[in-house]
Amino acid sequence: MENQVTNNANALRLFFNEEVFLVEDKSVQIPLVANAEAVLPVEPTASMKEVVAHLSVSIPPQAEVEPVKPAKPYPENVEIPSIVAEPASPKTFKFLGGNKRSVLILVNDNQNDVSTEQGRELLRKIVKAVDLGTPDFALVNYANYQGTDFAEFYTFFKPQLMLSFGVEIASLKLNLTWQNEIIVHGNTRIIFAPNLHQLDSDIAAKKSLWGNLQKIK
Repeated sequence: MENQVTNNANALRLFFNEEVFLVEDKSVQIPLVANAEAVLPVEPTASMKEVVAHLSVSIPPQAEVEPVKPAKPYPENVEIPSIVAEPASPKTFKFLGGNKRSVLILVNDNQNDVSTEQGRELLRKIVKAVDLGTPDFALVNYANYQGTDFAEFYTFFKPQLMLSFGVEIASLKLNLTWQNEIIVHGNTRIIFAPNLHQLDSDIAAKKSLWGNLQKIK
């Protein structure tokens, strides 16, 4: 037997050719479903909580922006003062004696305050030969002031006479040449001789020194 079911609209009109009317019937009631469950509110997920928390953060008010002040006009061709270096403080020295007669005696000994016993004895004879006492001169050991030049010594002591034992002309930065004769440099008369300990046994240098000392008496 063939299938009687059809969905063809033209075929259906052959069987249902009467008009159909829809009428509202208020007496009909639709019963409620007994096992219907209440709809629960949807719990926010973790991602939703993060979004809400982020949106609930209070946004600080914007800081007040100070208006930009216009730059002050400066005059052109302003003269910039030059920087002047402060003068260095004069060097000071420790010395023996009083320097009352402005006589500077330089010795050069790394081992002793003045010299060996032989050198000290020779120095006592030298100062006695020119009628000098301890209050009259200033005695400085150059070994304690390596690199000091004559100008620095002159600034401090103002010597009229300088006896240099074992200190070379080049060390004092003097453009002079020693020829066994008294040198006059500015207001200072200068006599150079070997180190006191060496001078004690150097007969020729000792004779030259005695000759120069006689000229300053």
